Amino acid sequence: MSVPWAHDWMDRVAHDLRGPLAPMQTAVYLLREPGLGDAQRHELLAVLERQIQRLGGMIDEFGDLGRAQMDRLVGRREAIDIESLVADITERLGARPPQVSLAPEVRGFAIEGDALRIAQLFHALLGVRLARGAVAPVRARLELAGGCLRLTCTAYCSGATNALVGALLTSPHPDPPDDSLGLGLVLAAAIARAHGGRMHGRASASDTAELVLELPPDGGSSPQERARG
Repeated sequence: MSVPWAHDWMDRVAHDLRGPLAPMQTAVYLLREPGLGDAQRHELLAVLERQIQRLGGMIDEFGDLGRAQMDRLVGRREAIDIESLVADITERLGARPPQVSLAPEVRGFAIEGDALRIAQLFHALLGVRLARGAVAPVRARLELAGGCLRLTCTAYCSGATNALVGALLTSPHPDPPDDSLGLGLVLAAAIARAHGGRMHGRASASDTAELVLELPPDGGSSPQERARG
């Protein structure tokens, strides 16, 4: 996996990783104050929990980038029921659930893959946020096309162009709206490739991006791997 942007991006990583530290340090300082009420204590502990989760997510992104570069992103493959996977992801995105439609042939359909990574891939697409202030949920369609599973997602993207949407699959989001390192779609594309699939995107309107995932049923495994399975 070639990452020509990695050198310049590292400066931003150092800045972003320090982002959660200031509120964490402030919370720790205030927790030491005598006479702190229970309500304030709970609020400060909630701040710590949120920022620890945010920092952990950033570290996970950075670690996954290294694994992708070493072709170690995907582990053991197993059968994955797509309908169940989508239902689980939708439930986990409860605050902003996607609107997903399944073609009849997808119900009961399964693919071979690393269950954790495929879940990460679907979560990145079904929960994608490309711009701040986006309120409309992701709209998605799952179908079979050319022997592959195809997931088409549309999401709000201010000033969308084909070049901009395509770049989000190959380089970090320049201003991630979810307080991440902006690698969600880059890693999703890497997971798709590791499973013998691909992702591509385009601007379907000036404020709408369309992202398409195509995955083969065998998850891109070799004949030897399929024989062992």
